[in-house]
Formats: sequence, C-alpha cells, structure tokens
Amino acid sequence: MFRTLMAAACLAALPLAAAAQAAPADAYPTRPVRLVVPYPAGGATDSVARLLGERLSRRWGQPVVVDNKPGAAGALGATDAARAAPDGHTLMMTITDTQINNVALFKSLAYDPRRDFVPVTQVVRSPALISASAGLGVRSMDALRQLAARQPGRLSYASWGIGGLGHLAAETLNREFKAGMVHVPQKGEGPVVNDLLSGTVSIGLSSVASARQHALAGKIVPLAVLGRERSSALPQVPTLHELGFTDPLFDSNVWLAVLAPARTPPALVQRLAADIRAVAAQPEVSAQLVERGFELMNTTPEQFAAAYASEFELITQRIQAFGIEAQ
Repeated sequence: MFRTLMAAACLAALPLAAAAQAAPADAYPTRPVRLVVPYPAGGATDSVARLLGERLSRRWGQPVVVDNKPGAAGALGATDAARAAPDGHTLMMTITDTQINNVALFKSLAYDPRRDFVPVTQVVRSPALISASAGLGVRSMDALRQLAARQPGRLSYASWGIGGLGHLAAETLNREFKAGMVHVPQKGEGPVVNDLLSGTVSIGLSSVASARQHALAGKIVPLAVLGRERSSALPQVPTLHELGFTDPLFDSNVWLAVLAPARTPPALVQRLAADIRAVAAQPEVSAQLVERGFELMNTTPEQFAAAYASEFELITQRIQAFGIEAQ
C-alpha cells in the first residue's frame, strides 16, 4: 500500500517538476540583464553588444546593461562572467581570442573557457583583411609573393595583437613565402591601419570594418580576406582559399558571440539563443551589422559548440607550434 501511494505521489509530482524546470526559461528575465564585454567601450565588440542589448531590452521588458571590463587580453571580463550565477542574468559577448587564443598564450588563466561557459550563439563574424601599403607597389597576393622572394627579410607585417588570428595568419604566410617578414604587433586594428596609411609596414592584418573606407579610397590596397566566403562590404576582394592557399587557418574568422556561465539550464540557453538570433535577424539590425563590415552567423548553440571544438584545436596548436607567448 505504501509503495502504491509513493508511486502515485511521484507520478503526480512529475508535471510540477517539469513546470519547475521550465520556469526559469519561461519567466526569464526577472531583473536587468548584465552583458559583460571584456574589451573597452567604443570597440567593435562593444558596438555589437549595445546594438543587440537595446533590441533585447525591448523584447524582454528588462534593461540589458553592457558592462565593459577590459584588461589582460579579455581575461578580466571573462573571469568575471564565468563566476556569475548561471541564471541568464549575466551573459558575455566576446570574440574568439578570450575563448581560444588565451588558452595557448597564457601559462595560467583564472577561467577555463571550455568548462566555465556554455555556448549560446555566434552572432557575427568579422572577416580579417590582408592589405598592403599603397607605396609597396603590389596589388595581388601573387605580386606580394614575388616581391618577398626578391627582397627576403626586408618586408614587415602588422597585426592587431600577439597571438591573434591576424598574427597567426600573417606568420603562416610569412613562413610559406619564406619572406622573413618582421612582425609589428599593435594594440588594436586602428594602429594597424595607421601603419598602412603611413607606409610604416608593408602589409597589415585588420578587420574589413576598420580598413574598408581606406581601401575604397585607394589609400591602402586590399589583397585578400580570410574565410571561405567573400566579405559583403568588400565583395571584389578574393578569399585566400580562392587564390589557392590551402592552410585551414586561412578559413578562420574572428567571431563575436554570446556565452553564458556553465550550468545555465539547457532550456534557458535555448531561449537565449532563440531570442538573440531573432533580434540579430531583424532587417534593421542585420543591415547595420553588414554596414559595419560584419557577416551574420546566427548559429545555434549546437552549431557554435561544434565549430568551437574544431577551431580550438587548430588555433591553439598553431600558437604552440610558432612558440608565441603573451608579453
């Protein structure tokens, strides 16, 4: 009799348990949402976070507050977000570097990108552009290869930071060309473009967004973009893949994504992904993103997780192979 009563009680409790599990996603959010950006205000990641945050505030009926926490190549903000309660009220918008590159660059991190976060969605990708200074006299990758062969050890390249995708891609080309180019690391894409405009460096790696206006004005020479697809903002520029460069690193791009602290309920993760993807796909939002030089990705959590796993191995192994360390 006792067992029968217990079984009946458990069966009766099942709908309540299901409702309890669904409640966090259904009731979310119950207070303002903090969107941590581990980079300074005014940058590309910050601008995308504020654009999405404004639209999500309308959708959720709660403020979405962008919280800029720069420092240590994004590690300070990532650590803060990783330690937040897994209830969806603290999220992080970041780029590839904090979740992949930092693992290989730093001997120790206060957060573990693979254990401390759950992927929500990759919102956009930021195609990396290889440009030459106007005074270098090259207008194609083939011309750059020929010049490097004639002048080994005399060329240079700038990237937006040590161990970033720009550094890895340019160094991969450097070794393929046997060019002996000198790396000029900068703190951001703006200084890279300035180096190109002044002719301080031979080539530079930046985002399409940072270099587009100068490329269209003929002040710098766009040679190629990374990734499998051309940039909508510079459709005339071929991909390295099109030009016959087969290294898988050249198919990579910097992505801007939203992540949640680990142990965030799966139902809530799916709700977050659905809402963020819906907002990013709104015509007025996607148009602004494309105008800024981004390409919409809008991945599901599952697609994000699969892409992350393959990129993690490729990028961390390349950093280790090149012996690159944070300075």
